Amino acid sequence: MYTGEMPVDEWTPLRQMRRTQKSGPRPVIDHFGELLRQSKFGHQLTREMYAIPNKKPSAVTPRELVSEAFWASQAWAYEDEGHTVLSDDFCRQQRDAALENFDLNMAFFATLRPDAFEAALAEMLAKNKQLREVTDLKTLDLEEGAYVMVLGRYRQAYIGQAVDMRARIRRHWTANKQFDRLLWGHKHQSVLSVDSFRALDTTRIFAAKTINADRLERRLVKNFPPDFLLNRIEGGKLSPVRGAFIATEVKRRQLVVEPGV
Repeated sequence: MYTGEMPVDEWTPLRQMRRTQKSGPRPVIDHFGELLRQSKFGHQLTREMYAIPNKKPSAVTPRELVSEAFWASQAWAYEDEGHTVLSDDFCRQQRDAALENFDLNMAFFATLRPDAFEAALAEMLAKNKQLREVTDLKTLDLEEGAYVMVLGRYRQAYIGQAVDMRARIRRHWTANKQFDRLLWGHKHQSVLSVDSFRALDTTRIFAAKTINADRLERRLVKNFPPDFLLNRIEGGKLSPVRGAFIATEVKRRQLVVEPGV
């Protein structure tokens, strides 16, 4: 957890949540057949619990793999010579940019028409009848296939694949996107990660049990309107070669209208 010098009010929401956890009851929520216990981050996405600084980087780049010039250009973002601890300056800038991006994404969601989203979802289901609505996540336990998580409040969907769909969806609900990876691209274009949303943000689930999940996921992602889709990259499994060029696939949203456009 972040240990640098930050204004006290940055941590008020987290401290209040911890006090509630210690003094109040611990309700259990049944959501798609899964029992959700109290979480310090809550069960719905909120601005107050978004972009909580963490000084541990999501990955450490070996120094021998980059040039000295590049290494030196990144030094400001770290406290140590080995680039294993993020600096206070980086955490402040990252938090400010992530919160601005959060606000822009929320404003973007507000412009989307619920009827248009529902129409797009209905069309996808009509064209892919193997997708069935899921009301109990346990029916996907150890099942391979493709799934669609619907976040109705935001008029967004996320399409994925897994060899164990129940476990994968549960990880989406409980994951906490790494602080230094909240933004993928510029703050005016970055799509919010599905792992930043919480369990109760998922209002419907559809899934297809199939060994051809990779092909199905690709087709679903390709044909679903991008404004309604949270996927940050194209569908399909990541090979080593594809992973090396993944930056070329990053989805961007025009969250700020440029002057004159």
